[in-house]
Amino acid sequence: MKQTILAFIAVLLCTLITHADDSAKYRAFADTVRSEVFATDLPSFAVKDIPSKYAGESAVIKSVYESVEARKKTGMGVGVGIMGLPMVSRRARVEFGHLLRMLIHINDMAALEKYSEFDFDTDHRERSYKSYEKSRHTMGVRLIKPDGHIVDIDTSEFIDVVEGKDGNKKSRKLAVPGLEIGDDIDLFFFTETKLQNTHPDPVVFKLRESAPILNYQIKCVIDDNLTTQYRTLNDAPDFNVDRDEDNNYVLTLELNDIDSHEPRLWYNSKQQTPQIALHIYNRRNTETTTPKSAKKDGLQRNPDADVIISDRWDKDDNWIEKGAGYHPAIFGAYRDERKIVKTLAKQIKKGTITQRQAADYIYNYLVYAFLGNRYNLKCYDFAQIYQSFAMALNINVDMALSSTDRYEPLDQLIDFSNNIYVFRLADDSTRYYIPPFGNPFIIAPGDINPAIQGRKATMWKKKKLRKHNREEFFEMPNCPLDVNRNLTEVEASIGESMSLDIHRNETYGGATKQSAAHLISWEDIDRGYTSWLNRHGVCPQIKISKKEAADREAKYPDQRKEQLDMFKDEIREYHGDAAAKFTDGHVTDIGIDPDNPLLCYTLEYTLDNCIKKAGRNLIVSIGRLLNSQIEPLTSDRERTDDVYFRTRREYITKITLSVPDGYRVDRKSLALLNRNVSVTGGDFTVESGIEDDKVTITITKRYKEPRLAAEHWTDMLKVIDAAAAWNSATLVLEKK
Repeated sequence: MKQTILAFIAVLLCTLITHADDSAKYRAFADTVRSEVFATDLPSFAVKDIPSKYAGESAVIKSVYESVEARKKTGMGVGVGIMGLPMVSRRARVEFGHLLRMLIHINDMAALEKYSEFDFDTDHRERSYKSYEKSRHTMGVRLIKPDGHIVDIDTSEFIDVVEGKDGNKKSRKLAVPGLEIGDDIDLFFFTETKLQNTHPDPVVFKLRESAPILNYQIKCVIDDNLTTQYRTLNDAPDFNVDRDEDNNYVLTLELNDIDSHEPRLWYNSKQQTPQIALHIYNRRNTETTTPKSAKKDGLQRNPDADVIISDRWDKDDNWIEKGAGYHPAIFGAYRDERKIVKTLAKQIKKGTITQRQAADYIYNYLVYAFLGNRYNLKCYDFAQIYQSFAMALNINVDMALSSTDRYEPLDQLIDFSNNIYVFRLADDSTRYYIPPFGNPFIIAPGDINPAIQGRKATMWKKKKLRKHNREEFFEMPNCPLDVNRNLTEVEASIGESMSLDIHRNETYGGATKQSAAHLISWEDIDRGYTSWLNRHGVCPQIKISKKEAADREAKYPDQRKEQLDMFKDEIREYHGDAAAKFTDGHVTDIGIDPDNPLLCYTLEYTLDNCIKKAGRNLIVSIGRLLNSQIEPLTSDRERTDDVYFRTRREYITKITLSVPDGYRVDRKSLALLNRNVSVTGGDFTVESGIEDDKVTITITKRYKEPRLAAEHWTDMLKVIDAAAAWNSATLVLEKK
């Protein structure tokens, strides 16, 4: 026993010593980087005066300096050779450094709050048999007071933060004490990465921020033994390219007085902000995928998108054409899966189900497994598996490649992995099947994810057919308004305590489903999918043990409590105020039936502060029964950028208010509720009436274009302002 305790103490001491040694090494690394960065002579970081035109800005970025350095290193490593004997071989290594330094002037409280706390990454190590990636991250901060006095901030006082599901999101947070309005804050972030048999992460230079930038400089020094591909996006200027004495590629760019801002509302920086995406490949890498185009020497400026798309096709041609086979990760998720496939195949052959019905079925069948994240599968895996199932069932689907609006358009592709495979039913060119991606909300077979509505796509063709032909692009469907629709039905009555008793039904379709998906519980998902999948002679069961099933169901009550809390939050967001009394809330349909793909839920609650007495009459704040609307700020009203609404959408609210006994509706106040604003980009209409002692109001708000030209923004503000103003509308009920 004594020996065991001594051994434990020895291990503990070794751990503490190792940790202390690592901490000392990190502090030495951080101090060295800090002294070198702040000692670098950059005239733009000595600027004191700000142009008078920026006096009203919340913050002004005086200078940005961003640099990348990538060096090829060849080393020796020991691996396992024939008969298990050690084998010495060359290793393809890269040393990579990325620095971002900024000098920001703080003009008001909003900027002070924004720049008083920063997040930066934790150190990272990842190793496999022949490859590794080791990265160290540090930052430095100093304050420059109006009198020129410099205050250094101790950045070793960061806090390690663990967030996300299962604590899988880790970062460091640093608070900046002593920052005041009128100060300049000089800060940098630096990442040092050492890699073996793998590629550096891409770097994206965003040439625009939410504040004006007086000077922006970029310098990249890249070993000519690496392959460099870059693309200028959204009208970004090109690099100046040169060579240094060591024959490295030197890419430089300097911009002055970037006075345009990234707008606060309806803006997609990936699609609208000028930027340069830089990819560096270690073409001698033997362990991770190297695109065929990146195996060529040198620098490739704005390579033809067809070349990058060809990299994607070349990697996946085999499984696209022949299928990936029965994927072991899925076969085993359900009981008797092979029998299920045979049953569906027989139904298709008999003609009792159509190819579309079978395609719908396997889509929901697989999405259910993916939502459970049972095998940590990604949308790429989904594409392989769906293709294999379709082939097994002889369902004729075509494969297409597209990209989401989080990435560059397909006809400007620079990263061969920044895309997504989609399927289209060969006999119905309007029928698509989209793999779940990102934080997937539940979509039905045939739904088009809003992130790819209207995006460019191209169909897969056999290699010999595309060898001498360029890619032919088409657009993914932009769903019409009646598909991307949210219908709200509000039934309200006046209670004894002068409150409003509300029963509200919400129905979401198409792109609007995304905003309500978080309200769905796992019990709703399990019930919805198991019920829908019980058809076509098939009744699939998830293959889990009795204990796992019991544990899953045991979590339902706690998840239900969380769901009820989310319903309460939804009510607060809808009305701008919490419910005085919450009665109930339920999801009634998760929206996976392809014949009626609508997500629905119902709420019952009481709302206070909506009714006032005015003598013998009642004044009802009827405008609060419309969802709280966006109110643009003064700074939002002038705009030179297109308005990125993402998809066409329409929101219809139908309000029914029961008139209490002894009262009647004041006709004049009822007429004042009506609106009719229609412009190029959208509509806002209100129609009111009386039916059987009930006030009926139908409110329609439409965003008619996915992307609206900036010249129409002033008109579109009329729609947005009218909707926001209606939140203050009142209705008078007269005492009889």
